[in-house]
Amino acid sequence: MDISNNSNIRGAFASGLQGVQRGSEQVTQASSDIANLNSESAQGNSAGVNLTDSVVDLKTGALGVEASAKVLDVANDTLGTLLDTFA
Repeated sequence: MDISNNSNIRGAFASGLQGVQRGSEQVTQASSDIANLNSESAQGNSAGVNLTDSVVDLKTGALGVEASAKVLDVANDTLGTLLDTFA
């Protein structure tokens, strides 16, 4: 078996990393929205920010990071198995 064409493993790592980054950005944005909610409400500029939506976005982002981290873990295990088997 030729393992020199490792584009699938690279793709798994890239996908996992991208998912972690996107989830992290979503968590950061939702956290910022929640933190600023009271100050914006006091000033009257809530601009459509909703606490419920922000909490859901926070949880969704966190779950996305967790799932993507599992993708990275499986890709890492797979690469380790390939190296153990063929190296």
